[in-house]
Amino acid sequence: MKPIHTLSREIMRKIHRKESIDGLSADQILLSMFANSRDWHNVKIIKLGNHKKILDQLRVNTNYASYRDFFGEKGIYKLQTEVRRVYDLNPKDRGVYEKELLKIDERLNILSMAFSGSLLKIIPIKNDANNTWIARHNHGNDSHESHVAINFFNAYGNALKTAIQTNDYTDANNLLNELKGYQIKNGSAILPSSTKINAEIFLNNFNVFNRLASFYFILSLTFLLFLFLSIFKPNTKLKTIYKILITLVVLGFVAHTIGLCLRWYVSGRAPWSNGYESMIYIAWTTTLAGVIFTRKSFGGLAATMVLASTILMVSMLSFLDPEITPLVPVLKSYWLTIHVSLEAGSYGFLMLGAIIGLINLILMIFITNANKERVKRIVTEMSYISELTIFGGLVMVSVGTFLGGIWANESWGRYWGWDAKETWALVTILVYAFILHMRIIPKLTGLFVYNVSTIFGLATVIMTYYGVNYYLSGLHSYATGDPAPIPKWIYIVVACIIVISVLAYLKKRKHKIIT
Repeated sequence: MKPIHTLSREIMRKIHRKESIDGLSADQILLSMFANSRDWHNVKIIKLGNHKKILDQLRVNTNYASYRDFFGEKGIYKLQTEVRRVYDLNPKDRGVYEKELLKIDERLNILSMAFSGSLLKIIPIKNDANNTWIARHNHGNDSHESHVAINFFNAYGNALKTAIQTNDYTDANNLLNELKGYQIKNGSAILPSSTKINAEIFLNNFNVFNRLASFYFILSLTFLLFLFLSIFKPNTKLKTIYKILITLVVLGFVAHTIGLCLRWYVSGRAPWSNGYESMIYIAWTTTLAGVIFTRKSFGGLAATMVLASTILMVSMLSFLDPEITPLVPVLKSYWLTIHVSLEAGSYGFLMLGAIIGLINLILMIFITNANKERVKRIVTEMSYISELTIFGGLVMVSVGTFLGGIWANESWGRYWGWDAKETWALVTILVYAFILHMRIIPKLTGLFVYNVSTIFGLATVIMTYYGVNYYLSGLHSYATGDPAPIPKWIYIVVACIIVISVLAYLKKRKHKIIT
């Protein structure tokens, strides 16, 4: 059960990948489709992507297509033959083209249902054992509620058309108030409370996580600016500026916490059960780690804000849908709150250690005779902070993996089965345990080696969280999505990190102040 306010946004994200078109909100678009669906048949609303073969079949040259673009002169569906062929394929034999074709076909079907009103299941059937709600069209159903649905949709459609012309929505709103009373009277068994409905609408409007992505990004640039200012202009008074910035970080963290709590309250479960939710949760644990361990360091807070903003920006990508979905049966357990919170939460701590390591290497590149003492002090301080965050992350991932074994025994009847996720969780534990114990190994005791290892150690976290979910098969597939091809910029980032590491090594070797 969800408000139409949420449904309209989900429909737009599915078919258009955005929640608005030309200044029209999702609610306005859905109502306009309901009142005058034909007016939308030629609007370029369905997201296509860049696959040339699909564009050629539809005879369009843009990334968006209209509803009418999918049908020929005689009303024949242009993709019908290809879609049937792809559905007949074994899922493992479907490539990028086939998967993209099915997504586009799904978007077309959703748009068709939005035009017909069949998605608007807003009429409850009185005394129904399954608490069924129906929409306008219910073929073969001649019940009282079916007639109620037909009468309401016809009356509301006419009232809405008149209101669009006269800008007087009194009659349309009166019909909605009557519908609300009917829903309360006949569907109260599963109707969400007004408090929960208002909370969900507030969460939709506030759009807290997208706003925080920009907020954290601005803070990250500000912290980096003052970090380098403290190195090259050490006499600059930054105490007041620091107090303002740390206050803003805490306010952002509070807003982040409120957003997670609202999502928990609305969904009725812990908000870290799918790809999108785990991303916003990891961003939260990153900020938490920063507030706990780096609150007295410009460099540490810069790393915190860089990582938190990056994770939230990734969560906004099109392949991660913020829709609140039901849990798969095996996740309906209190272990979801305990095990997954520790595992996913640890990633924020470990990632923060890697970002701090990267900033330390960049600082080493800027070592000069004039600032080498200050750089050494800052790098040493941030390395200690990194060690604390990694230690916290290692404890969390270790305990989470141990408790995951207990959950696995309850769910699958065995504690450990060398599943891909289990194996890579163990690899992560071993790698980070080695990183924390490197200081007792000769030739591996320096700050440079430690910071480089924290960066490349992050590869195990990425593989555990992302690679296993999207590229390997196994029992831990709950947060998965359609495998996205590895972007080329990943290779560029790795190459840049290697270059930064080499430059930092040459610079620290030249000045011999950082081991």
